[in-house]
Amino acid sequence: MIYNVKDFGAVADGVTLNSKAVQAAVDACSEAGGGTVYFPEGDYVLSTVFLKSNVTIEIPRGTKILGSLNFYDFEPEEKVDYPLYQDVSHSFFNCSLFVGRDCDNIAILGGGVIDMRSVWDEDNVRNIVNRGPRCIALLRCNNVTVCNLEIYNATDLAVYFTACEEVEIYGLKMRVYIDGVSPDNSKNVKIHDCEIEAGDDAIVFKSSYNQNKIDVCRNIHVWNCKLRSRCSSLKFGTETNGGFENILIENITITDTRITGIAIESVDGAIIDGVTIRNVTMENVNAPLFIHIGQRMRGPAGREIGRIRNILIENVVARGPYHEYEIIETYYRTYKMQDHIQYPWVFLGKMQPENSLSLIPRPDFDEVKLNRYVDWQMTSNCCGLPGIPLENITLRNFYFSLDGGCQSFNPDVPDANGKYPEVYCYGKILPAKGIYFRHIDGLTVENFRVETERPDIREPLVFEDIKDLVVR
Repeated sequence: MIYNVKDFGAVADGVTLNSKAVQAAVDACSEAGGGTVYFPEGDYVLSTVFLKSNVTIEIPRGTKILGSLNFYDFEPEEKVDYPLYQDVSHSFFNCSLFVGRDCDNIAILGGGVIDMRSVWDEDNVRNIVNRGPRCIALLRCNNVTVCNLEIYNATDLAVYFTACEEVEIYGLKMRVYIDGVSPDNSKNVKIHDCEIEAGDDAIVFKSSYNQNKIDVCRNIHVWNCKLRSRCSSLKFGTETNGGFENILIENITITDTRITGIAIESVDGAIIDGVTIRNVTMENVNAPLFIHIGQRMRGPAGREIGRIRNILIENVVARGPYHEYEIIETYYRTYKMQDHIQYPWVFLGKMQPENSLSLIPRPDFDEVKLNRYVDWQMTSNCCGLPGIPLENITLRNFYFSLDGGCQSFNPDVPDANGKYPEVYCYGKILPAKGIYFRHIDGLTVENFRVETERPDIREPLVFEDIKDLVVR
């Protein structure tokens, strides 16, 4: 059964707020047992719409869904009665365009466009650096499809789903300020044939505490995706209370990424066990790889430090040339500064300091942005903690062609137990020009080649506190 939103009073003029009309169509469709809520060609302004079981939202080619330009048109965050250990973005759902809670058999599809129109929480009422509404937020939903859409200008998580099962995401083209696709404690997930440009992370797996319990991401397959990111393109974390099991990622192209191509992190007690990543090409990516156990422990008291084990990464090529590129801004402050040109060798961009909400231009920006001939490139690293090693890590068939140029370095690398987990938490320049390995029980490195564009005095690979090391 088709439910045309115009029959419920929706107006496709790009001005009228249609949330009540669309919600009425969704409710009628659900009450009749399910069907399709259809948007005929045109431009529809929406704020929050709550999805219902057995309802498909069809946004066909030629149709645009436009997020309201008034942040306060979107639902305020719901109240919760349990401790919040994770960011607001992962703690609430209502402040979103499409919200699904405890739904079965739902879909959003059709070939059209969702444009959130760069609406920020200017007053910071959500207390999360001015992030605005999410695009799609789902909680405890089963049998979900989101496909064949273009999603633009979301100022918080674009496609976020927690504790969902049997989810398929494909055919998405995205250009969004924060994270692109974010499975959180979800099972049996397929993500494929997507093209994602993100100001934060492109595809990012999370295991947060937002259901007032420990849970895991399990049985996830990602393939045939093209990713660009102002932060990390493929990432596990930083929300890592529970764990990640049986993850397969293959046939991925990563370009123009400011921090890390692949990041696997456990910093809040998560057990990461069974990750295979293969057939990845990277170009113009700062640090290709980061595997990290940390001790931030943002979660319930008494949790043990996490573990990372049984990781296979193979057939990875990462190379330059390293050059400036145009990419979407990341976060509110860079949006306000129109900071959309990233120079790989200028980590902070136009503003200082990195964690400040104030828009303070860097006085030296025009000078340093042109000076790439410094030791700028961050070193890939795979590190556990003393007494808590990474376990059973295999890297096979790697080729790095990096910028290089380092003529001095500090051989004494500190542990970084509680720092925010980014690849530079031990320092940007480490003793290896390829990968620095430390605190690992069971490491195999096969067919690994590192070259640099400029002479670099460091060894390609450096190993410290490694048991059962095999290099061939």
